Amino acid sequence: MAWQLQPTMATTSTCFRTSTLPAATVRCSSSSPPPPPRRSANYAPSSWDYDSLMLSLNNRGHANHVRLDQVGPAWTFDKLKAGVGERLAAVRGGDNQAAKLSLVDMVQRLGIAYHFEEDIECILSSVHRKPHQCSCDDVASTALRFRLLRESGFPVFFPEGTEYIPESLENLKHGSDDVKALLSLYEASYLAFGGEETLDETTAFSTNALRELLPSMDPHLRRGVVHALDLPLHRRSTRLEARWFIDHYARDLSNSDPLLLRFAAMDFNNVQSVHQQELARLARWWKETALGEKLGFARDRLMECFHYANGIVWEPNHGDCREVLAKVANLIVHMDDVYDVYGTLDELVLFTDAIGRWEESPSEMLPEYMQALYSVMYNTSGEVAKSVTKQHGCDTRSLLQKAWHDMAKSFLVEAKWHHGNHRPTLHEYLENGSVSSSAPLLLQHAFPLLSMEEKLTSDSLGKVGSYPRLVQSASLILRLCNDSATHSRGDAPSSIAIHMSENSSGEQESRKAMEDLTMDTWKSINEDAFKHRQFPRPFAKACVNLARISHCVYQGGDGFGAPDGQKKRQIRELFLEPFMSVKP
Repeated sequence: MAWQLQPTMATTSTCFRTSTLPAATVRCSSSSPPPPPRRSANYAPSSWDYDSLMLSLNNRGHANHVRLDQVGPAWTFDKLKAGVGERLAAVRGGDNQAAKLSLVDMVQRLGIAYHFEEDIECILSSVHRKPHQCSCDDVASTALRFRLLRESGFPVFFPEGTEYIPESLENLKHGSDDVKALLSLYEASYLAFGGEETLDETTAFSTNALRELLPSMDPHLRRGVVHALDLPLHRRSTRLEARWFIDHYARDLSNSDPLLLRFAAMDFNNVQSVHQQELARLARWWKETALGEKLGFARDRLMECFHYANGIVWEPNHGDCREVLAKVANLIVHMDDVYDVYGTLDELVLFTDAIGRWEESPSEMLPEYMQALYSVMYNTSGEVAKSVTKQHGCDTRSLLQKAWHDMAKSFLVEAKWHHGNHRPTLHEYLENGSVSSSAPLLLQHAFPLLSMEEKLTSDSLGKVGSYPRLVQSASLILRLCNDSATHSRGDAPSSIAIHMSENSSGEQESRKAMEDLTMDTWKSINEDAFKHRQFPRPFAKACVNLARISHCVYQGGDGFGAPDGQKKRQIRELFLEPFMSVKP
């Protein structure tokens, strides 16, 4: 990216602290100093017109609930839901494990599992209790069993004898069933823990075998395999995957279940309507802050931030958490541009100190643009703390203030690297990046809002605030995904560039090294989320989902800096365009 100097866009105070003077020294001038030079990243404006968006969303109301209800009284939402429940009850009472696993997988991928959590828990418990011996005749079911049980937290490992599966599969004839077995193995392998070498070998084998078989597959099967090879299911955002899979499932004329399909599409529209109401409130909030005008140099990415927040928690009952995460993410984007692009080093030191004291009216003489941003940050987190205190009787102010300050300090470190032409080591970069990626700040805001059934205590808040490995691992995934998408710009350090410098390697070799680090980091996430389980399930799930949505928003490009047509289409399909029909 070509940086350009531009005139100052905000009035600075006549009192300012310089980085060359002691921290407590303030130098004043009777006349206004000349405006400092400012950099510009030339970010594109928002792709979304908030006034039109609010008008459109307010006019829609609950229209989405009607469209798929119009197929007749036999297909009302409640009747469809009851029908799916009956299907689950029927397989739960039977002995066919393959049928149980297949139905649970289908319900999860269609995005409707949250309606039937108890039924699914009972089914998977019964599957786990029954001994299962791996067989080369049922590889697909064996791999699916492992994936579903592990992701649900059951103690399960690849069955004894699995190490022989790749060799056996390689000799099977290349038919449809073989591809499905390979695909099931491929998806299961991404649930690996550290040290499970058999799963590492399975990933490599199944990936190569599926690529070789692509030309011989029928179009529908090939579409699904290409989708999986592009990004495995375990790394996909749940809501994005549901939108894609409903459409994909509807195209499978010989195997799709009309009951499941209709309910999934109707439920998707209902949830989308909830998200639209949230978007309308967020757009009004954003307009009222006027930060878009006061910080005109920064990226205006409210829709993209809501998309990211929705990737972390999408369920309708987590609306309060989702709206807070969208607000905080949007503030992070603006804060990032203050530190990376617009602020002078003197201003950044002042801003960081002000965040460290966390006063309603900071004593520092901040520039107007910083005052405006600080005020919204302070009030947004204050509202969260007030809500949590009312619900749990627990004070989260210190947790949230520390989270903001830690991130500000990490941003300041990177700003000093830039201004001092310092090239950090890979260790320095990733250690600081585990905070500057912003994932800890988001997750520390999410934790108290997701603890609806768990009693919040000072110990539990302290545990989350101490940057446990699950939080650090999710944060590292965000950092690595960002670097993968933005490295080619060359305007800031990246893990890829630093690895190239430290190892005298080429870009592809260093990218491969970071991909290997990504794989290892995911193994840590899997262990902490599905094995150690030190946190309530909603929060552990949010950590996993943050890593997932990070892959999605940075896949193929920078979803925050320069959202491309694909990213805009995803946002439209998730939040603005309901399913009008579920027919192929």
